[in-house]
Amino acid sequence: MSNLAQRSGDEGVAVTAPPWFPDQDDIDLLWHIGLFSVDDARALRKVWRILKGQTDDYLDRLLGMVAAYPALATELAVLHGGHGEEEIENDSRILHRWFRQWLFETCLFPQESPWLRQLHEKPPQDSRAPPTLMPLPRFRYVVTLAFPLAATARPFLAASGNDQNEIERMQHALLKAILLQAALLGKLYVKEGLW
Repeated sequence: MSNLAQRSGDEGVAVTAPPWFPDQDDIDLLWHIGLFSVDDARALRKVWRILKGQTDDYLDRLLGMVAAYPALATELAVLHGGHGEEEIENDSRILHRWFRQWLFETCLFPQESPWLRQLHEKPPQDSRAPPTLMPLPRFRYVVTLAFPLAATARPFLAASGNDQNEIERMQHALLKAILLQAALLGKLYVKEGLW
């Protein structure tokens, strides 16, 4: 596994795994159990080619779905830092940038998970849970948003002119990658020894 990931700005960034991060054998096992294949990796690269110019529309559609569930909208407001309306526009640009980076890394580096590795600055001195660089929603929402993230992409994938089998292949690959990332992210939420 390479610790050098290509970022959307086309510059290489060294990404070292923090101490809390699962080791490579655990990660490989999860991807194997999750039936993630070379075909899935190819499908994800195709997802990126289709969605890279539409990430704002994709996120806006997802946020529209989230708005229909006030409890979820309140929970995900943590990503806006809980700011008032006047600060949301600036935070929205940041959220769009984060989302685009997440989608880029998910589609092009699904097994590297650079964004997961960069969530934390350093191991804590007084607790087992590392300090986060960005706020995270409660774990139940991380898991339950996996399918809406994949389902919301479908209209964009369908508009690309691919046949139904290819659209399903891309959507399934995206869902697999998201679920496997949620499993890795679970390491931050689950009590030591139970992950």
